[in-house]
Amino acid sequence: MVAVYLRSRHPDCRLVKAKTQKVAALRRYLRGPVKSDRIDALTLAKMPFIDPEQLDEIYLPPAEIHALQRLTRQRKRIEQDITGRKVRISAIVDGYLPGVRRTFNDTWSSPIRAFLKSRLNPFIVVRDGEDALHALLSKNSYHSKWSKAQTRLVFLACQSVAAVCKLSESAGTVNEDFFMDLQGEIARELRMLEADEIESEALAHRIAELYQKLHSSDNLRTIPGVGEHTAPIFLATVGDPSRFPNQSAFANYEGVVPGARQSSNVEAKGLRMTKAGPSIMRMALYQAGDIGRRWDPQLAAVYYRGMVYHGKNHRQAMGAVMSHLGARVLTVLKVDRPYELRDIEGNSISKERARKLILSKYQVSEDIRRERRRRNSKISKARETATYKTNEAAKAPQPVKVETISH
Repeated sequence: MVAVYLRSRHPDCRLVKAKTQKVAALRRYLRGPVKSDRIDALTLAKMPFIDPEQLDEIYLPPAEIHALQRLTRQRKRIEQDITGRKVRISAIVDGYLPGVRRTFNDTWSSPIRAFLKSRLNPFIVVRDGEDALHALLSKNSYHSKWSKAQTRLVFLACQSVAAVCKLSESAGTVNEDFFMDLQGEIARELRMLEADEIESEALAHRIAELYQKLHSSDNLRTIPGVGEHTAPIFLATVGDPSRFPNQSAFANYEGVVPGARQSSNVEAKGLRMTKAGPSIMRMALYQAGDIGRRWDPQLAAVYYRGMVYHGKNHRQAMGAVMSHLGARVLTVLKVDRPYELRDIEGNSISKERARKLILSKYQVSEDIRRERRRRNSKISKARETATYKTNEAAKAPQPVKVETISH
């Protein structure tokens, strides 16, 4: 809001933002241990005189783009909460009712949700009988008919859990009363999960409305891998594509370029990505790129070269794919026309031919994938061991050499 106010009151002024780490480092240098806050206003005011080249100009997007930015980020947070609740519920159920969840074809379908809400106690399931369980599951199976064979599998799994719990009652930890409280815990988690799912769906509708209004041509989704989830993220994050003079500037903004480390005539290679831009943009690029490389021959070739010839693992090869996909996103938004699939020579190609070309020439074998994973794990272990030994040696007391003189 401060930037918006200043822009409205002083339209000719240049608004910039400084990197938090640099401001904090400068404050430590100027103030030493006197002040406890990492950043203060006086240090911020000195940044234009000390490091003006590294100050980025603030981009103030139009209201609808700004709203789309916030909505896509909110949906990401809600989806992370949904994933976290699903993992938590799965861990609890698998821990106390092992094998029960695997008897359901879809582990988050309506039947299993009804089961988790009211039949988590295996003693009650066995006591009420198989017919009562079948009535509950078939009543909540909306999309397909629930068979008695499926009910039988669930009932037998609950029977096994109840038998084990009966034998373990002497420990006094797990009994029928415990499962009643566990039922309440899981029911609460499910209610919060379903509330988040409702909010996520409502957000998706609003995001789709804004996206259609701002990008009516929908050319972004002609890029292989870019769908209804990632296209609004790209549109909201880029905003005005003309603010990036070239693809290199956009790649630096995204943070999908490797870091630089140079000294004299020596330049380090194979460094990690800078990750300087919005994390939601990198997440969308990774998701879209992992799908796009299966349909775009040029992206498939980039991934194939990285894995086969350059010795990279999957994530490292995906970094190059993300960079190339980002360039395509920027170009499509700038020229506002549909993306056209092309082969390695630059010739136009159909979707079917592109897929056949990828399957015939750019498929990474499982042996290479396994070797890259194995080598990567060995390198990681070697680094951990080397770091550990260095730290140990640095902290260890040094032996004192004592010389004895014999007469």
